[in-house]
Amino acid sequence: MNPRTALSRRGMLQGLTGAALATTLFKPGTARALGRGKELEDFATALRPVPTVRGSPSSEGYWNHVRNAFALPDNYIHMNTGTTGSQPLFSINNLIVYNMFKSSDPRDWEANLAAAFPDLYVQAPSRIAKLQAEIAAMYGANPDEIVLSYNTSHGLQIVFNGIHWNAGDRIVTTQMEHAAGVGPMAAVRDGYGVKLNIVDIPSHFDMSVNEFVDLFRVELQQPLPAGAKQYVLISEIPFKNGLRLPVKEITAVAKAAGAWVIVDTAHGWGMLPINCHDYGADFIAGAGHKWLCGGPGTGILYIRNQGPNLPQFNYGQEGWGTLFTVPNPRQDNRARWTPASALQGTGEYNRPAVFAMADSARFFNSIGVQRIYERGVSLATYLQSKVAARWGSGSLSVSPTADPRFKTFLTAFNPFKGLNDPSQFAAHSTALNQVRDALGAGSPKIYIRTITWRDKTSDPGTADNRVAFRISTHAMYNDKSEIDEIFREITQAIDATGLPQL
Repeated sequence: MNPRTALSRRGMLQGLTGAALATTLFKPGTARALGRGKELEDFATALRPVPTVRGSPSSEGYWNHVRNAFALPDNYIHMNTGTTGSQPLFSINNLIVYNMFKSSDPRDWEANLAAAFPDLYVQAPSRIAKLQAEIAAMYGANPDEIVLSYNTSHGLQIVFNGIHWNAGDRIVTTQMEHAAGVGPMAAVRDGYGVKLNIVDIPSHFDMSVNEFVDLFRVELQQPLPAGAKQYVLISEIPFKNGLRLPVKEITAVAKAAGAWVIVDTAHGWGMLPINCHDYGADFIAGAGHKWLCGGPGTGILYIRNQGPNLPQFNYGQEGWGTLFTVPNPRQDNRARWTPASALQGTGEYNRPAVFAMADSARFFNSIGVQRIYERGVSLATYLQSKVAARWGSGSLSVSPTADPRFKTFLTAFNPFKGLNDPSQFAAHSTALNQVRDALGAGSPKIYIRTITWRDKTSDPGTADNRVAFRISTHAMYNDKSEIDEIFREITQAIDATGLPQL
């Protein structure tokens, strides 16, 4: 069989390729790129290369071409990439092709892809090994330190289940962590007697890098029981306020105290110019479906596998082993297995999704990680200047005058008077959610979110007592005209609540 015919050889696939499939997946005119007839005809009939974007990155025309690579309609303003990104059209196309090849010939699907698309589907040394190497080069790691995982939560579960926890061990963390980290920390606290020391991030952040790092230094210098180990778990970008934590500096302080460092970078891959080795952290877990726009059920996990003082870590059981040889000849340890080999090969996983995520990463790499970061920060800064001009800088969770090293693509703010008064929390939550829902029901459809958090660990009770809007501005498909549009709409909706504003 000619592998190129794999998509059309069965009747069940006829009518689900080309224009018919694209029409099924997308309403007419949904994606700018789908408006081109030939592109519509050829949709999901072959693997596609990374889109070529010509022109000067300093021009808006260049970024309009980048935007055209995504399946976002003209009447949709997507500003909640912090929850989920929009997958590039060519990556969606390739995901369908990968799945169709796999389903039409489960035995030889990868060989068929390599034969049909030798330039786009290179297997040597293996497809996964090649993709691990590409991701490693993109983010300053070794290929054997990269695991193509399912999401941030999955990566952190692997980390927490692999660490040898004991009573008296300590984790230094913050009050703004996501459930992906909070759940595992609570589990080892309750199950093993691990102590949690919590650093409070101010609700209106206006500190220097050194002042902030000193908060961790104080906690890390607290006495430990004899033989106890110490860890730091931080979100590189807390999802509640959009602050970029100084991971490298915090890691240096942690290492000086003999601690190992776990980083939740759910918002890092695709947004930040991360260099894993330069950071010095031991574990970095992040998402592929958010800022990297790799599609659902994808992520990247880094586990340090070089240098001194590697953390004690159990990979789990690689492969299937045997019950009839003792000890199991496939029992894994750091001497025999690497993170990439031990953790990537644990049974059947969604290779088509992982391949499509890597395609998206390749697209981002072709644009330039640093270039994406600089544009995304400039868009967020533009939005923040409008918020500060209307409601004052005190409405923003991160001060506009904070060190530029703290900047990201996320903007959190509350425009209402009494934003720091816990007694106003319920009323503000109701109003912000009403505004959010009104934007989602309007035209253009605007997708943002609201977030809540606990101001201080010492606050009475256990519930959150602060709330804000959170708006995500992605360099790859947002622009200033969309920010102007959303600001007009959100201002009108805020006025309609009738609550006193700052």
